[in-house]
Amino acid sequence: MRIRLFPAVAAVALVSVANVAPASAAVFTVGTVNTTGSFLAAAGPNGSYNGGISRVGIGAGKFTDTFTFTLPTSGFGSGSFISSTVKKNGVTSLSFSSVTLNGMALMLGSAGSFVFAGGDALPIIAGQSNTLTVSGTSVGGASYGGNLTFMPSAVPETATWMMMLAGFGMMGAVLRYRRRSSTVVYA
Repeated sequence: MRIRLFPAVAAVALVSVANVAPASAAVFTVGTVNTTGSFLAAAGPNGSYNGGISRVGIGAGKFTDTFTFTLPTSGFGSGSFISSTVKKNGVTSLSFSSVTLNGMALMLGSAGSFVFAGGDALPIIAGQSNTLTVSGTSVGGASYGGNLTFMPSAVPETATWMMMLAGFGMMGAVLRYRRRSSTVVYA
């Protein structure tokens, strides 16, 4: 009896310890809207995209949320995320431990009752899954929101390159011609 009881007690103890600080993980793709959060995006002018992220009701403990998206062109992304924190028994309700876009860290900070993360001109690759990962700790019931902006890389067309090269050539010819025609007179 004693030998059979030990594995059962050990299993209950393991489940109890695991429930003390549960870690949560959520994955959101573009177009997700549910009771735990959303990730929406819309195309803008000149190939740009804008997206909005929200995450609500984060349980107590550590969390890691992943937002994935694919874009048709390469370019640069910028974004910011913020949470208005409330102290519960002297502990901030939410803190970011890291926010990364394709493995590149965004800057973290806090001011008063706000915690935030932000980044600018982070590379976004066309045709592959780009990943925003938000990790932190919640005392329970925490939330955050944010936005992302994407601008495609500006690659000039062939005609633009040709006009630019012709302009440089003309400027060089004018400078060279002016040097030949200048006369130096000494007094």
